[in-house]
Amino acid sequence: MKRFIFTLLLALPVAAAAQDDYVSDDAGKTTGGLWTEVGATKLLPHDVSLSLDAGFRTNEWFDEASRFDVGLGLGWKPSKYLKFGVGYTFIMKHYPVENATKSSTEYEWKYRAANAAENTDFTEFMGAPTYNDGTTAYTYRGYNKEVKNYTRVTDAYWRAKHRFSVDATGTYKFWKWLRLSLRERYQFTIVPSKEVNRTRTGTKLTTKYRDPSYDASGNLVDGALGDSYDEVEGPTSEDAGEETIKEKSSKTLHVLRSRLTLEVDKKGWMWSPFVYAESFNNLGESWHFDKFRVSAGVEYAVTKQHKLSAAYIFSHENDDDGNENIHAISIGYKFKF
Repeated sequence: MKRFIFTLLLALPVAAAAQDDYVSDDAGKTTGGLWTEVGATKLLPHDVSLSLDAGFRTNEWFDEASRFDVGLGLGWKPSKYLKFGVGYTFIMKHYPVENATKSSTEYEWKYRAANAAENTDFTEFMGAPTYNDGTTAYTYRGYNKEVKNYTRVTDAYWRAKHRFSVDATGTYKFWKWLRLSLRERYQFTIVPSKEVNRTRTGTKLTTKYRDPSYDASGNLVDGALGDSYDEVEGPTSEDAGEETIKEKSSKTLHVLRSRLTLEVDKKGWMWSPFVYAESFNNLGESWHFDKFRVSAGVEYAVTKQHKLSAAYIFSHENDDDGNENIHAISIGYKFKF
């Protein structure tokens, strides 16, 4: 049994390295916050336990609330080396104001058919191709040009999540004071649809051109691309300052979380320092590496029933919630009876 548990602890999975034209201005940002958690566990017969937990988090360098959650779990510990658990967590997640930009220049090339007998040799005009399909020759006619420069602002909003989880934890103790544990947790999250307010500001500049002028031999007489020949229409500007309500579609997430923990657990000590590393792998996207989290802290046993904890957490996140690096201070309280 010990060999099996030890092998299990060494089998931490390796995460796989890792359409909207708008680009978020907040992509890849770094922030900090406070993560707090309180929990109570009731020990039941047959090595079964029932737990209730609640958490609160802040973000934006402790400036705004970012998450509330409450969860219920059921655990079973058939031996001192192994524990199983199932749980449900209700989460309210806060999404801050999002600014996104879109900037592009697009050309729509225009052509006209020409008599193949008289127009057998055509060349490119400023990168616009000409071609002959064997029956009809096509030569450059002009183009339509669109220049887009938009900013989209999404108002801050709260969104609910329903999370179900199943986990197994293997534990082994070395030298009677160093505890090594590996927890594998599969979590299935349901995110209901949500309507959000958006404001789009900016302009779309559209310019349309006529045919260039040709001489009797079919050679271009005047005009450079977007330069000197006459315009059929343009430029015209489309007002893009509008407020809309957009629906963020419902979705489901399948994630495997693998956490390896080292903890000093010596008999008679009230202080228990620990470190852990955890990977979040999105099973719905071919094991996409969503998050990586590391932490170092200490747990203090006030009594056998009451424990306090404090830790530093670094979390690199690149999932459905956004792309950011988080530095968090974690404070927790556990009550067991």
